[in-house]
Amino acid sequence: MKSLPAIAKGTQVSQEIIPTAEYATHLESKYETVKVPVYKLRELFSIKERVFFDCKGTDMGSWLRRVLIKPDFPSFRIYLVVKLDAGYGFMDVNFRNLGNKETLEHFIERYHMQLETMTKLSLQSAGHEYIECVGYSYDETMP
Repeated sequence: MKSLPAIAKGTQVSQEIIPTAEYATHLESKYETVKVPVYKLRELFSIKERVFFDCKGTDMGSWLRRVLIKPDFPSFRIYLVVKLDAGYGFMDVNFRNLGNKETLEHFIERYHMQLETMTKLSLQSAGHEYIECVGYSYDETMP
């Protein structure tokens, strides 16, 4: 995703953190049939961490770090582009934080080491093809 910093030019945010709407536009141009439901996502996106997050202050980097190391989110989300019969689609998958001790940072690592293969197989059994994980997020309340 080397083209992502280019879409951040001209924003008021930074080269590392962009508004989610800009990232959605990038995905929709990369995968022509994808429609990203921006209203379901958090307000900002970290290009480096690939995390959607909300910021309750002016120091976005500090808020992002807090989100990454917070140990008690009830669940985490991954956002995927999948191949459907009619083109590409945008999908989210929710994973509960069992024991409420895992951080988002650790979950992202664990997802790629343990859960991604299971997710790919589940999608395949439903007739979809896993194309790429485009981001991660968290839930603050139980689904």
